[in-house]
Amino acid sequence: MNRLREEQGFALMAAIVLLTVIMGLGLGLLLFTDSQQKASTRQQASEAAFNVAEAALNAQVGILSHKWPRKSTEAYPSSCTSSSPESSSLTSVCPYQPNMETAYKYLKGTATCPGNGAWGSPLSNQWTTYVRDNERSTLFSSSVKEHPSWDAEPAVGNGPVGDGKLWVRATGVVQCHAVTVVTLVDRQAVALNFPEKAAIGNWFEVTNSGNHTIVQRQPAEGEPGAISMRCVGVAECEKYLPPPKEQVSPPLTENPPSPSTTLNAQQLEDLKAEAKANNTYYNATPPYHCPSSIGELSGLPTYIENCGELAVQSNGTANSKASPGFLILADGTLQLGGTSTFYGVIYAANKNTPPLDSKAIVRLQGGTNVVGEIDVDGNGGIEFGSNGAGGNNGSSNLTYDSSVVPKLETFAGVTPTRNSFRVLPAGQ
Repeated sequence: MNRLREEQGFALMAAIVLLTVIMGLGLGLLLFTDSQQKASTRQQASEAAFNVAEAALNAQVGILSHKWPRKSTEAYPSSCTSSSPESSSLTSVCPYQPNMETAYKYLKGTATCPGNGAWGSPLSNQWTTYVRDNERSTLFSSSVKEHPSWDAEPAVGNGPVGDGKLWVRATGVVQCHAVTVVTLVDRQAVALNFPEKAAIGNWFEVTNSGNHTIVQRQPAEGEPGAISMRCVGVAECEKYLPPPKEQVSPPLTENPPSPSTTLNAQQLEDLKAEAKANNTYYNATPPYHCPSSIGELSGLPTYIENCGELAVQSNGTANSKASPGFLILADGTLQLGGTSTFYGVIYAANKNTPPLDSKAIVRLQGGTNVVGEIDVDGNGGIEFGSNGAGGNNGSSNLTYDSSVVPKLETFAGVTPTRNSFRVLPAGQ
């Protein structure tokens, strides 16, 4: 009993108990800190992966602003990745990997993450982008992966061409953590304010001496179309037989000259791209060819370059009053003959080196009739020489009609559709 009443060793027991409690608290605090650190690391990796995915998405959208895929021959790759050869070229339709590495230092080096993402791309890729047609739907799902990688005609749709919308999907991977984002982009177009006049150039000449109307300025409805000549470096810039011959009807009035350049270089490049997409681009260099019939001049737009002194002597019709065309002659000259009719605008940019100042850039012969307007840039001229055969619209070589001047639009980049950007859940 005396030994039981002794208090020797009590302090040791208390110290052991206290030490055990403190060690437990320390281990708990250590585990909590480690858990928080891991959570913080995961959060940082998630934010970094989101930044990479968003950067890749924006880079792909930026490329679409310059190269919109309108047909299968312009299709984008099935996917663009940080490790694909296309991503090492500035001229590719894939984001440029060196730029991505410059913006995000942790992308340098090769990741070794196992497994694949939702669309089968290995997680060892630091980023992956996809371009897919929306097939006229604004709802995104995993089935979008099987859509074409260009603005395609839908299997069941309301028109013969795409609707100007594409899905862009991007995945970013940092420390084996993947984040996927998506947005729907719209193709943008701007209207070309093309002047509505019967004829624009530096000079014009009627080589026919007949007593009938060669240039008809008065349309069936509306005001007469102006004849606007710049008259630079020529003694006589309006050569025709005055009344009573009435070769130009109604008689000419004073009109201020138009600028020597109607469309700028960028607008011409945009129209050339449109023509290539529509298969209405002509060039003497294979695989292209120069047009040889009036029917080949149909299109909105039609673009011709490097065809020299082009002469199209054929009968028939290009375009129609209901569907007028826009013919762009980038360089060289154009002569139309035969009994033919062209509905729309003939625009000669006159990008000739050296300039063809003294030559007629556009010549209308025989029974050819242009229903619409003719515009020649620079110091080039227009020559009319109808023989009175009549074409499909009487004896005139030019019949002004403002109703067949098409409202042209050119590609002006893309913009994300409002409220379409979002982070995708796993599996999409």
